[in-house]
Amino acid sequence: MSPASTPSNRDEIVAQLFRLFRCGGYEGVSVGDVSKATGLGKSSLYHYFPGGKADMATAVVSFARDWIKAHIVDPLGDAGVPLDARIDAMLTAARDLYDGGTSPCLVASMLVTPDGTTPEGNAGVILSDWIEALSKALQANGVDAAEADARAIAALVRIEGSLLVARATGNLAVFETALEETRNALIEK
Repeated sequence: MSPASTPSNRDEIVAQLFRLFRCGGYEGVSVGDVSKATGLGKSSLYHYFPGGKADMATAVVSFARDWIKAHIVDPLGDAGVPLDARIDAMLTAARDLYDGGTSPCLVASMLVTPDGTTPEGNAGVILSDWIEALSKALQANGVDAAEADARAIAALVRIEGSLLVARATGNLAVFETALEETRNALIEK
């Protein structure tokens, strides 16, 4: 990375970390990888993240959670907008987040560890926030709580599962089809 593209503040570093952790996972990214990708020396990285990689992971999860809140959770909670429009906005945001099915899910990437333990950052909260917001939106439109929870979970399973299959097979139509099926399942009465 050239010095001209070296990040100039913590927010820019975190955005680069997001891309690294998303593609390499917590275990697959070293502080050396971060240094190489950002053009920052290890001492500069430890200035921004005194706890090292654990602090970096926490910052990445916070970054992703903020994105989900702004682009999915908050729009789903906008009762002034019809449910189908909120669902469409959610699916558009999912399409953008996953680059039409070509980019991996940060949560899935962060959960891959040799010993099966959850790494720093508690990435699972991102999906929990999404499920809760979707369930609340459905409940606000008359779907009973148990059914709303079931539909919200099924929607995320469909989106996340199709992302994995689309990326593994190179068949991006799988992801697009799943988004359409998710829409249909969520707006049915």
